Amino acid sequence: MAGPLAILAIPAILTGIATGLSELIKFLIRRYTARTIIAGIFLAAYSAAMLVFINSANSQFAILLSSLPTNSFSQAGLSLVPNNAITCASIVVGTKVAQMTLYFAFGVLRTKMKAQ
Repeated sequence: MAGPLAILAIPAILTGIATGLSELIKFLIRRYTARTIIAGIFLAAYSAAMLVFINSANSQFAILLSSLPTNSFSQAGLSLVPNNAITCASIVVGTKVAQMTLYFAFGVLRTKMKAQ
């Protein structure tokens, strides 16, 4: 008997969750400007895309090294690439994201100063 009642309660629970999320989004939009929220979403998406790129580059590099013959010029050339090349690339990308965030903050500050 408890099973059918629990099934009937699922739409009410989902409606409550959707309403709560909707109110949370409305609160965030009222609290922060839409431009700031969009910039945050952009930075999160950019960071996620860079993490995917770094992981795929790392895995492709490992596959390439394991598939080359032992005495090839390609492997000799790839041996010149340092072991921490992927780490260095991720540091550069992280710095670029921080720079973009700082420039965005300066732009918002400059706009607010001109408005006064």
